[in-house]
Amino acid sequence: MDMDAKIQDFDHFADDWWNPKGRLVSLHKINPVRFDYFEEVASDLIGGLSGKRVLDLGCGGGLLSERFAGAASAVTGIDLSPLAIETAKKHREVTGGECLEIDYRLVALSDLKKEKPEKFDVVVCSEVLEHVDDLTGLIKDASSLLKENGLFFFSTINKTLKSRFLAIFVAEDLLGMLPQGTHDFERFIRPSELVRHFGECGVEVTELKGISYNPLKLAFYLSGDTSVNYLGYGVKG
Repeated sequence: MDMDAKIQDFDHFADDWWNPKGRLVSLHKINPVRFDYFEEVASDLIGGLSGKRVLDLGCGGGLLSERFAGAASAVTGIDLSPLAIETAKKHREVTGGECLEIDYRLVALSDLKKEKPEKFDVVVCSEVLEHVDDLTGLIKDASSLLKENGLFFFSTINKTLKSRFLAIFVAEDLLGMLPQGTHDFERFIRPSELVRHFGECGVEVTELKGISYNPLKLAFYLSGDTSVNYLGYGVKG
């Protein structure tokens, strides 16, 4: 499936981006875990998120963008889904309006790069890497927009038999935590592969952590198990 087809799939989620009980329930459950981790790393390494310029790559309906903006970051959220961007803009106005500094844009990363904007302190690419055709190209373009010593946050899915069973069969087919067909196992990314791609683009991956799911509490949590979902960050040299 090409990226354009995937974008059309995500267009169908317009009514679910901000519905915690809708078809994107897993994103709502995982969002606090990933943001809290990113915020803690930023606090330790760059003095926090306040006043920092953040690029949210593949922002969807704005779940992460609003969290970063709520921490007083100046956020640019980009996506190729018109309905996702429209949904994100509408939700920003309802929840924060001018209090949330977010510039949502319907633009490709390659086109944003051509505009040569002021570079970002943070680039975040969460639940996006496993949907792209040219992983190295995306990381290269995004890294070029990152300041020296800037942070590249990411979260994605490992390519293992366990992830195929849990992230596709259980999450999509059995529990309906995501719409069927959301993920393609062939696009899942082994951590070693991701580290190599980042290294080729001048970004040193400094930490990897797993995100595990507790079925009794119906909640995600950080762990040492990277066999399914994992996240981390790299530093641009």
